[in-house]
Amino acid sequence: MRRMNFKNMPESAQTLILDAQPLSEDIGIFDEEGNLTAVIIKPKVYQYLLRKIEEDEERLDMNELKGRNRDEELESAMDIDDFIKSMGK
Repeated sequence: MRRMNFKNMPESAQTLILDAQPLSEDIGIFDEEGNLTAVIIKPKVYQYLLRKIEEDEERLDMNELKGRNRDEELESAMDIDDFIKSMGK
């Protein structure tokens, strides 16, 4: 995450950030053509989004594990001594 000192931000941005509606308001930053270039969100929203991303990653990991046959993977795995020998070739 990049850091910026709050006091160095324009007063209009500070006012928007200090708004009392942290979960229902984000702040869009637009260029001259009206294209969205950045978004400022409150810490509670940021934490919520991180938690949701972690939940999704965990769900994907669990789905990936469901499709694996661990016994077959262990049978085909090379033991450490064989691995070291193969590296010496």
